[in-house]
Amino acid sequence: RYDSVSGGSSGINAEYGGAWNDPPMLKKKTVTNPPVQTQKITTPVVGPVKTIDLDPNSGYGNQPGFQQPYNPNAYSAPPPEPEPAPAPVEKPPVPDHYMPMLNSLETATNSCKSATQNPTHRRKLEEVTLKLEALKDRLRYDSVSGAVVDNLNNIANAINVNDYNQALHIHSYVAQTANFSEVGSFLPGIKVLLQIGAQMHTVHHY
Repeated sequence: RYDSVSGGSSGINAEYGGAWNDPPMLKKKTVTNPPVQTQKITTPVVGPVKTIDLDPNSGYGNQPGFQQPYNPNAYSAPPPEPEPAPAPVEKPPVPDHYMPMLNSLETATNSCKSATQNPTHRRKLEEVTLKLEALKDRLRYDSVSGAVVDNLNNIANAINVNDYNQALHIHSYVAQTANFSEVGSFLPGIKVLLQIGAQMHTVHHY
């Protein structure tokens, strides 16, 4: 029996090359990964390949699927065109029958300007000139009543003879009786002229 076991053991040991009582060696199994199959593209590409143009002036924002960057000035309305300057309105001339009265008032104003050295008088006489322009504008359109025009002629006549007291008396009458909306733009200036003329005793004849 021993021989048979030894013979059996010898047979096993002869097969595995070890001692009789060594356990049999396990064989390693080699694991191989299956090859990756690649699919060849046999269908040709038909048509042009689309590309995105990044030039900001080429209209790339119209490309499908492309979002244009936000630009706050891209959608703003263009600035409005400046309006042309209005043409100056040409004023009609002052009717001739008002000119003698206007000439008397303007001549007296200029005479006072030339004679005075008082800066306050000069400044007030400049304001008188502006008031006389307002009187001209109303006379151009005959927007002064006949009664006021008659009294203005009387004031001018009093200035021509250097009677400023009489001119001031007539002026007070007009201020009390006339409608202020009619005479308010020029009558205060005439009063200043008469007061300065009375102080300076300016005499002007025509």
